[in-house]
Amino acid sequence: MDRQALPFVAPFFLFLLFLVVESWLPDLHYALYPLKTLAVGGIIAWTWRLLPDLRPGRPLSSVLVGVAGVTLWIGLDPVLVHYAQPLIGRNPFALYPAGLAWTLFGFRLLGIALVVPVMEELFWRGFLMRWLIREEFTQVPLGTYQPFSFFATTALFAAEHGPEWPLGAVAGLLYGAWFVRTKNLGDVMTAHGTTNLLLALYCLVSGDWHFLSIVAPGSR
Repeated sequence: MDRQALPFVAPFFLFLLFLVVESWLPDLHYALYPLKTLAVGGIIAWTWRLLPDLRPGRPLSSVLVGVAGVTLWIGLDPVLVHYAQPLIGRNPFALYPAGLAWTLFGFRLLGIALVVPVMEELFWRGFLMRWLIREEFTQVPLGTYQPFSFFATTALFAAEHGPEWPLGAVAGLLYGAWFVRTKNLGDVMTAHGTTNLLLALYCLVSGDWHFLSIVAPGSR
């Protein structure tokens, strides 16, 4: 793998590898999540010195964009998403004793709020959005807008979310537009992380876990 692409691409593909393993062992989703979080977070830390500055330039505004993201995600779910069959989410508190459930949920929260936004934004908007403009992607300034690159990245980001792809498209447009506006990966990571954090907390408070670990009945 090209040295310049490594820190942008490697965490994403390691994460995908874990998703493949989880598809074989769906009952171990929460049990595997700490390992996935530490492994993906570890490779990000290992390659950190090769990355551009990830400090957000507009942290408060980025948090507000993230709040808008979670509001749209939850509000548009019943309107935009038509599941082929009823889907359920995995509630760790129904699967494990309370102490273990809180520990596993803590890792889930850490992963979804900190590791996943960094990993995804490094790949989608830090790498792919620029690589689609020019193969020597590091020569393309962060946040450069080019229609094909912008919308192709958004479409692939949406597809990554499976049956929730319409919500992924809305979020992808929001994050992409914010990235183009700020030219700063740290800002779009902050927005993405805020959305994910609030979505996980919504699941915890509401008891509606279908936004996390969506699986089809019978695959448990």
